[in-house]
Amino acid sequence: MCYYYFWKWRNNGTWEGLNKALVQRRRRKAKREASPSVGVIDSQSIKCSEWGVVPKGYDGYKKINGRKRHIIVDTLGLVLVVVVHAANQHDSPAARAVLTRLMNQGYERMSKILADSAYGKKLARWLKKSYGLILEVVKVSELAGFQTVPMRWKVERTFAWMNWSRRLSKDYECGVNSHESFVYLSNISRMLKHF
Repeated sequence: MCYYYFWKWRNNGTWEGLNKALVQRRRRKAKREASPSVGVIDSQSIKCSEWGVVPKGYDGYKKINGRKRHIIVDTLGLVLVVVVHAANQHDSPAARAVLTRLMNQGYERMSKILADSAYGKKLARWLKKSYGLILEVVKVSELAGFQTVPMRWKVERTFAWMNWSRRLSKDYECGVNSHESFVYLSNISRMLKHF
């Protein structure tokens, strides 16, 4: 019975809607505007279960056979949107899907997206032309020694928080929609603990 409602709410967008409503509430509680103006984008490769998982691919850089979850978080580290795809897709072209989903969810104040060097100038031009947003790429190679990259560490912290959710430690789902919903559920659970 529980899984019936999980599927139903996954298919009709309830999880995304609930996540957005709680993000707005959490931001207001933190004395911020309900809609963020800055987002941070990154991806994380994760292993898949052994049977019947499609789409999946091999990420040669991380040496992981599985999927990638692409997320955009606000400056509090709250997940705004997630897109899951095969791990063999490069970050820059795959980022278009997550950025399009972000803009379709009505984050009207969004003006800047912070990213690492995996996202190139071509994506920055597309984002500016399509949505009028600035993509600011922070290159780690330009920093001397070990330093936390300003604002970019927040998305890494969110990935660490997600790893505490057993369902997200590995991709057990046959379809990507269910995995995306479990990312929203993890974020919802974390936000509810702070109300």
